[in-house]
Amino acid sequence: MISLSTLSDSLRFVVTATRHPWRVGAIWPSSQDLASAMAAHIDPRERGPVIELGSGTGAITEALIKRGIDRTQLILVESHPPFYEDLRMRFPEARCYRDDAYTIATLAKQNAFPKAAAIVSGLPLRTQSLKRKRDFIESALRLLRPRAPFIQFSYGFSPPVDEEEIDATLIATETIWKNIPPARVWIYRASEHSG
Repeated sequence: MISLSTLSDSLRFVVTATRHPWRVGAIWPSSQDLASAMAAHIDPRERGPVIELGSGTGAITEALIKRGIDRTQLILVESHPPFYEDLRMRFPEARCYRDDAYTIATLAKQNAFPKAAAIVSGLPLRTQSLKRKRDFIESALRLLRPRAPFIQFSYGFSPPVDEEEIDATLIATETIWKNIPPARVWIYRASEHSG
């Protein structure tokens, strides 16, 4: 059974997606199954914050907390003002930023983020140019501790950026068929030789 808060979040998301389709890049918020699948690839015992990019209505944030990530170790980045305000109210212990998550490297430098244990992204990468996607992922990977994961979901069966096009290794994980539309989880890790 769907809770009233989940239904309210979903309706707000749909209204926002209708008004700003290229910014949101989805027709429905991430399902609990997708959020849990992304969170499952993070070890809550690892040192460092977990950065979530494009936090939206907080579905993935909730899954991170259920996974055992300390709320005080969460860094949430969301550009849409109503979503950002809701995140600040729902997760007051987390560090929330209203900013363009595609420029995460600048935000991290300005706020002296420590090296992260993981980055989780709900950003619509398929709407971006190859250069912007590649630059974004590579800059995000530089914010991570060695071998820490950059976790991204996308719709369809091909990755947002192929392994040959980026200085990183790529793992394709499960497809979440219950998500609307079905989504796949991808894990990028910085190559051993990258600085």
